[in-house]
Order: sequence, then C-alpha cells, then structure tokens
Amino acid sequence: MGMGGALNALGVSTTALYLNPANMPLARVYHIESLAAVSPEAQRQTYGLAIVDSVLNGGRISGGAGGAWSQMDPNGTHRVWSDVRAAIALPLGDYVALGATGRWLRVEQAVGAGPLGNSLASGGTAGGPLVNAFTFDAGATVSLGDSLRIGVAGHNLTNPGTALSPLSGVAGIGYGTQTFALEADEMLDFTTYGSTQSRLMLGGELFLADHYALRAGWRYDTGSRLHTPSLGFGYIDPRWSIELAARHDLASEHASTFAVLSLRYFYDATGSSTPADQPDTF
Repeated sequence: MGMGGALNALGVSTTALYLNPANMPLARVYHIESLAAVSPEAQRQTYGLAIVDSVLNGGRISGGAGGAWSQMDPNGTHRVWSDVRAAIALPLGDYVALGATGRWLRVEQAVGAGPLGNSLASGGTAGGPLVNAFTFDAGATVSLGDSLRIGVAGHNLTNPGTALSPLSGVAGIGYGTQTFALEADEMLDFTTYGSTQSRLMLGGELFLADHYALRAGWRYDTGSRLHTPSLGFGYIDPRWSIELAARHDLASEHASTFAVLSLRYFYDATGSSTPADQPDTF
C-alpha cells in the first residue's frame, strides 16, 4: 500500500501472494506475516495471515499461503468476505521466473439493507452468497541485470464476472537495490466498468540506516477518476518487522481512507546471516 500497489516487478515475500506470484523465488525468505487494516468511512476492517517459503526446497520451488477475513458497513449492507489463497513459483534458468496462485473467495451480504429492495446490488443475498468462487492468478518475471526487473500478471483468470473479483492484467517495471527502489505499473480492469479501464501506479522506497523503510506511492484509476496518494513506514530488524501504510483519495465526494498495520517474523531456516528480503542470485 505504501508504494501505491506498484510492486508487480519487485514485490517479494508475502507481497507476491497478492500481486505477482512469480516474484517469490527472487528473495530467499521464510516469512510469516499478520496484518490488520481499517477504513473508517466504510467501517471496514480486515485481518489476515500469510506465510512464504523460498528457502527449504532444494529445487528452488517457492510456495506460500495466505488468508484474510473482512467486513464492511456492519450496521448497513454488512458485507463479509473471506479470501484464501495458495501459490507456487519456480525460476527457469537465471533470468525468468513463473508462478501461479489459486484463490477462493466467498462474499456474503445482509438481506434487505438497501433502499431498492431485494437485489444483489442493495438487497443482500437471501438465496446464498454473493460470490463463492475459485479462481487463479498467474505471473512471470524477467530479470534484466542485477537491479532491473519486469513483471506481468493476470488476476482472476477464470473471469468470475463480478467487480468483487475482476478479471485484470498488470505489467510493471522496477529498479531496486539494497537501499533504493522505484517501480511503475499499469493494470487493465476488464470487469468493473462498462469498458476496459486502467490503473496507473507509481511507488518508491528508501531503506535507511539498515532498519528504516520510507515509502511513498501514487495511483490513478481511470474508471473512478480518482487520484490516491499513499505513504508507508517500516522498522525492519533481522528477525522481525513492523510496517504501517495509509492512503487517501483526493478530489472525490466519497473519498476513502485505508490504513494497514503488519507484523512479520523472519525465520532463518538455513542458519545464514542473509538479511531479510535480500535478492537471490537470479
């Protein structure tokens, strides 16, 4: 969030579960993460857990799993959803990595909460869940030297036909070192609006004094015509980290704020002294 979502090329560890699974082999990690997120305007809250392992398999196959529970507007529409996913990825030679994520999404909504009566848009889900579907993501990442990467990914490739799980494709290019990262991404959304719309994302990070991560990002949605800046801060220790990020919509009658706090534990399964998230020889 701190980088505006622009991590489809550089985002490793648990980030890869939700953006581009092909990035999991790019850093040798065994990470466990918990998170909590809140949006006050929508009375939304989210709680999640995730784990990624790119160390223990001798064939350099990486894997991960994650789950999140969310609810929104408990006194109105009372939408509740669960998102569970598992991913696998492997490098092909020294320059290309491929990955895939299986995802199960279930969304339920209160009955009769909307002004238009019993409809999927406002009346809830008396006949069953709003969404109860299995879908998958797939991605690929190409390394162009030690610091430059290009990542592409497709999300919800079974095309569930709902804006709650839209069919989309994204491409990003990122440049990163141990102290600096910059990335630009573009996503195409084929489901949410009447025509294909895009989301432009730009983010950067500075890693200072071996412990402090400063992040900033910006995204623009052409469908909703929203500009959304974001900021993030993290304290990273060799064994654990605490990270906070927030974003807020600009120039909107229904601007929303979203903030997330995450805690990660870095398990050293190999007994090495490699710092957390250090890029692997790729």
